[in-house]
Amino acid sequence: MTTTLNLTEILSSLQDEITVDGAISTEHRSFYTTFRAQLDSHPGAFLAPEIQRLMEEARNQMSGEISDEEFQSFTKAVLSKISTKELLEVETKEAAEARSAEKVAEMIRVAEEEAREKVREEYRQKAEAEALQAKEAAPAVVEPSKEELESLVEQKAKLAEEEARKAAEEVARRAEEAARQAEEAARQAEEDARKAAEEEAMLAKEAARQAEEAARKAEDEAREALRQEEHEKALAEIEAVKRAAEEETARIKAETAAQIREAQEATQRAADEAARKVEEEAAKMKAEAELQAAKQQAEAELQAAKQQAEAELEAAKRQAEAELQAAKDAAKLAEEELARQKIQSTPIVEEPVEPEPQDFGKKDIPDLPPPQGGASLQPVGDDGDGIPMVKIIVAAVSILAIGSGLFLFL
Repeated sequence: MTTTLNLTEILSSLQDEITVDGAISTEHRSFYTTFRAQLDSHPGAFLAPEIQRLMEEARNQMSGEISDEEFQSFTKAVLSKISTKELLEVETKEAAEARSAEKVAEMIRVAEEEAREKVREEYRQKAEAEALQAKEAAPAVVEPSKEELESLVEQKAKLAEEEARKAAEEVARRAEEAARQAEEAARQAEEDARKAAEEEAMLAKEAARQAEEAARKAEDEAREALRQEEHEKALAEIEAVKRAAEEETARIKAETAAQIREAQEATQRAADEAARKVEEEAAKMKAEAELQAAKQQAEAELQAAKQQAEAELEAAKRQAEAELQAAKDAAKLAEEELARQKIQSTPIVEEPVEPEPQDFGKKDIPDLPPPQGGASLQPVGDDGDGIPMVKIIVAAVSILAIGSGLFLFL
């Protein structure tokens, strides 16, 4: 894996990841600053393992703390510039190392079990053989019981298990040593690959610099070769442009003069139009002022007439009320007078006398012949002599009341 990242890609990826809503927290800023210092002091190219190592060192050296989730997201953001294939290689390598460690542990466990079983079986067989030899060598000796034999076998088995444990530990130590040597070899290979990648990067950088220098030199030479030819062409073009500019200047001056005249005429027309509009506006304002003054005067006169009419109406109302009150008083007096006259003219009736029929169509009533005794009858006087006067007063009062009511209505 030889792909490297440059400083700008690394820092821009990290900055995009730690920026939230346009702001960076204090802990994230501390991690960024510490990681930037680690990158500045790192020699050679930036490989994925080196970047991971520098990020872990920056996390340990920073002020404050960040969570594991944040650190993993920062690492993925920085390493996202590496191709998918290389990321898979890194993951495959890590998985292979994990599987290798598991395989070594399983081998150690199986070796321990096999060693224990093997030593246990050997010691069991050895104990049985020794017991058989002892029996054959000493026939007079009392044969050990089954319990003693089992106890002896158990002791031998314990000794065998202890030796098996020691043997298994030795096997495990050798396996761990082999794993450590393999890991050291892998680390050395990775270091060699990193150094080779750095050397290749330095050589590529130098080659790119030399190629850029050669390209710049060739470009300078080509530019110098073309400069003289271009200079001559430029002089001819300048002369042609100068003549064209003089012609264009003369044309522009003529057009400008015509435009100035048109502008002056347009300005004069605009001034005349503005003066006319000012005069019209002044006349309009004067007419509006006169109309407003006439309107105000008419309103004032109308208000004065209204007030005068209201005053006259109020005076007429008071006069009509006074006349009405006088008529009421006169009518009351007439009623009292009529009642008094009725009382005075009413005769005291002792017995009813049937009145004689009268002919109202004749004006003169002839006298009747006198009765016996020489007395003559006198005509009965009219008791209603005061009634016509009362009727006249009542009619006058009614006329005055009707006239007052009509006046108030109008």
